[in-house]
Amino acid sequence: MNIKPIAVAVSALLCGYSGASFATSSTQNEAVQHLEKMKAKVLQRVVETQELIEDPTNIEVRDGKRFLKYNGYLYSITSNNLPSFMPFVDGFDYADRSAEAMFDFIQAPWKLVNQMDGVYIYNDQFGYNYMEHIDNGKQCNVQYLVGDKDLVSTATKDCLPYNAALIDAHGFIDDQPIVNHLNGDLAAQIRFIQNQTAEPAGNDEKDQQRIVSQREALLVLTPMVNHEPKSIELKIYKDGVLLESRQMTNPLQILESDRAKQDDRKDVVYSKRSFTTVLPWNWVEQGLSLQFETYTGLRGELAADDIDFAAPAHLDLPMIRIGMLTEPPAAKPLELKTAHYGSELFQRFPLASMTFSHYLPIKLDKIVMSNGDIKTEYSDYASPGVHSGDMREDITKSLIQLGIANANYGVASSGASQWQADNYPAIVIGHSIGRYKNDKGEVGVYTHGLSGGNGMVLLANTTGNEVTHEIGHALSMGHYPGGYANATHGATTGWGYDAYRGYMADNLNWQSNVDGQYAYGDIMVTPYKTHYGYGTDPMGGGGFDSSTSSYPLFTGYSSKRIQHYLESKDYLDATSNSGYSHWNAVTQQLEAVATTTKLKPVQQGVDVMTVVGFYDPQLTNTSYIYPALYGSSGNVYDLPQPIAGQCWATVTYGDNSEQIIGLEGARKNGGLSNKLHFNLARDRNPQTVTVECPQISLETIVRDELLAHYDQERFYDWDDNNRRGNIGDVFEYHRNGRVELFALKTTTYWYFPGSGSSNYQWEFIGYLDQIIADKQPTVDFDALGRVTVDSRTFVANTEYPAKAVTIGKGQGYDLAIESQPLFTEQSDLENLDFETMNQFDLWVADRYGKGELNNGVTHKRKRAGAVYVHINTELNTRDYFLMKTITAGEFPTNHHSNNDWKYLGSAESYVNFDFNPLKLNRQNLSNIERVKNYFEQSALFTWDQRTTTTWDSSNSAVFINPTAEGVNEYFIQRTPAQGGEFPTNKASNRDWIYLADDNSLNQLILEMSTNQAVFEQLVLDWYKQDSFGNWGDNGKRGNVGDIYDYHFHDGKTHYYRLKTTRYGYFPWPSESADPSNGHWQYISHY
Repeated sequence: MNIKPIAVAVSALLCGYSGASFATSSTQNEAVQHLEKMKAKVLQRVVETQELIEDPTNIEVRDGKRFLKYNGYLYSITSNNLPSFMPFVDGFDYADRSAEAMFDFIQAPWKLVNQMDGVYIYNDQFGYNYMEHIDNGKQCNVQYLVGDKDLVSTATKDCLPYNAALIDAHGFIDDQPIVNHLNGDLAAQIRFIQNQTAEPAGNDEKDQQRIVSQREALLVLTPMVNHEPKSIELKIYKDGVLLESRQMTNPLQILESDRAKQDDRKDVVYSKRSFTTVLPWNWVEQGLSLQFETYTGLRGELAADDIDFAAPAHLDLPMIRIGMLTEPPAAKPLELKTAHYGSELFQRFPLASMTFSHYLPIKLDKIVMSNGDIKTEYSDYASPGVHSGDMREDITKSLIQLGIANANYGVASSGASQWQADNYPAIVIGHSIGRYKNDKGEVGVYTHGLSGGNGMVLLANTTGNEVTHEIGHALSMGHYPGGYANATHGATTGWGYDAYRGYMADNLNWQSNVDGQYAYGDIMVTPYKTHYGYGTDPMGGGGFDSSTSSYPLFTGYSSKRIQHYLESKDYLDATSNSGYSHWNAVTQQLEAVATTTKLKPVQQGVDVMTVVGFYDPQLTNTSYIYPALYGSSGNVYDLPQPIAGQCWATVTYGDNSEQIIGLEGARKNGGLSNKLHFNLARDRNPQTVTVECPQISLETIVRDELLAHYDQERFYDWDDNNRRGNIGDVFEYHRNGRVELFALKTTTYWYFPGSGSSNYQWEFIGYLDQIIADKQPTVDFDALGRVTVDSRTFVANTEYPAKAVTIGKGQGYDLAIESQPLFTEQSDLENLDFETMNQFDLWVADRYGKGELNNGVTHKRKRAGAVYVHINTELNTRDYFLMKTITAGEFPTNHHSNNDWKYLGSAESYVNFDFNPLKLNRQNLSNIERVKNYFEQSALFTWDQRTTTTWDSSNSAVFINPTAEGVNEYFIQRTPAQGGEFPTNKASNRDWIYLADDNSLNQLILEMSTNQAVFEQLVLDWYKQDSFGNWGDNGKRGNVGDIYDYHFHDGKTHYYRLKTTRYGYFPWPSESADPSNGHWQYISHY
């Protein structure tokens, strides 16, 4: 082929490109624009090389073949005078380098792959690499193929959106040292990111948590400096068996961080050089191994023996609301949207799973305290408050929260102290309010909260750092663990992977815009890149911001210690003979506990009735069985029957069967009653419970025998008689939940010795409970008699609490999405008015997507919960969906949900396509201008421009159709860049929404402009109101969205839309261009 015609053809192509393509660039998808610009550069370089080929000095001949000399490389010249990159000169590597030299303007994030007869050029940010093009047919690249009829072409079908902020963003770890974790010729750092960051091994030494077994993880591969692989293929093995091969995600497709505050500082992503992929939860455990291979054949392996896993810890969190002599507090967000907020909370702890279960709220009209005091109106307490109150401690925490805990542990009774068996990890969440009379004589209702530890948290709120902080206490953490230096985030304290939202949880606090070092406690903190302040640990202030979570991120230092605490516990295991298993850090597996004194549940996770109350074995204090508590997920045990000297509870069931449960027969805490707490299977229909105690308590017998043995009349307390006594006097001391007995050896004394010890002043006699236990076998059960201390008949209750929700191990996120309300369930939506699709899109994005609405073309975030808009061409509707799974398939078209998508509703039910009389300009101007102003569109599109519209810049664009009769018609395009012929019957079709024509618009304007009564009726019809609101009616209360008229002294009638249910005066319409305020939205006048 003659060189000049080809050069002319290419040049013409370039000229046509610059003259036509760029002219419409404002309406093009940005990714497409960048691909087209790259195509132009490639074309230009081809023209330049063809010109070089014409000059013989640039040609070298070898074995009769012509080669172009360019940029230090030789290029085989094809029959049509085009350079190629065949490996005939010096092998494949030479061919690759020569292609890069030919197109030396290709720099990151652009990458080039030699394709024998040409090259493929792609951009990391657009989502795909060359191997995905080969393996999966992904089409987003520029191709120069010498044998192709188009020579240089673009493929734009599968492009992900261009994000300029990401190109400009900082990579958080990219300036940090890189440690190689692989064996082989590929050197790279590997990290597993879950709730926190972990490396394959050696995490303890770095104050990082280990990899949580059986939890989804973001796998991050960071190549060594100066090595930028074009692609990474990952092979995943379990116990040596290949599970899957996949291409890891390109560096510029790394998950975004959860930055909330926007300002002029650049974005920060975890890394701009790292390849990533998500490992499903059921692969992340002992036996996992990974192999990595680059496009050029470099390989690296992470062997199973080189990965250190932690326990797949599980945490149970029952929750209950309690009203003490008042109504219980209102339901909190965690109870109302358990799956949603529970999923957010799960992202913050080193757990494989957690279960939130609910109790029905309980109102207690009668309070009996552990000392027998009875309260029916209020409790006298000097300074009640969020941290204080006798009912807070004795009833909410000790009786109910720890009663629930111990009932689930299979412990039927205990002393009045706040003791719990701690048989496996569980935290009871309480919300309580009590009615008190303070020392000023004021009676009021006080909310309790801000407390955590000992297997429970008492919360005033369920979002924010109160939750993570108090749960942290319950998981062994104190305030500012490790001092201030370890309670602030920093360069090495780790990020998190939010598997629920599909984001990275950064460790920055974007609210902290600093300029150099800043003070935190007694240290100075060096910020990231001078101006980015760090967040703080939940135990050290919990400073954070996040667009995706209500809870702050723990530091690696804290997460490691929480993980160690959890690994010290036993876990319920129905497959174990003992009912429990324990983590073995050597084998990296849970192993059955061989022997234990703990009871094994006979049922787990069932609906339960939890019985709690106080009983006094000494028959002195008032005993009281409280109203039943109803839980959605508890454990039921075959509880031991009583032995001589014990009290007992007798339960009757609906089938007339009985269950007798042994209870402690001696007081555990001085003059205070004991507590009873046990679960009954609700499906057995419990009817009554009766508590009985021996008429003569075993404790009384033992105490009398001791006094007789020591020839004493009473037991003394330490502070009796000003630390003076008689030799042989017997003293009792309450310590660590037990009663210790000592005999005095001198006439004056000081403190008791340590538990179980004697000294020169004191002789240790023994523990009262042990002496009673030793006595028990010698006592006849019936000889002690029996006294009923209290009984209760359960009131029939058909109400059940919400079902328990488990998060983790593939569960929970779908429930969080299912719990999101439909449009029909959004109470405020019926009071809102939308004139355009774009207005409704913004509302959907704000309500469901934190400002983001995906369309599947330019925005297609793949995460559970992502909100999408979809043009339904079967029903001609604009539908909205929530993604349930990242592998979601096609949208359903029947206005229903399926396994992949939750259907929310359609815009057509809420957008009024009739022109709003209050918004439509009635002035004397053309209809074209009128429509442009109404839709805030700078120009109306014509049918020839239908393929130039885009989702980003011209979504739901308005078009004009000049008819042969000289009358313009106006349409909305349903799908950007698509559409057949306009309908000719003044109706809508699958491509176009008909709005109006000039005739109907002229008639409408005429009616509105000549008769105010007609105008106002049109307004009422549009807003679906019977009449305008009248200021002052109903005590200045109204419905949000109602339109009010105001006859102002300027002679005009002004129209306002109510924004709140209560309101003040109208803002004067003459005060500003937009006289709106907090109560009123000014719309227009007549």
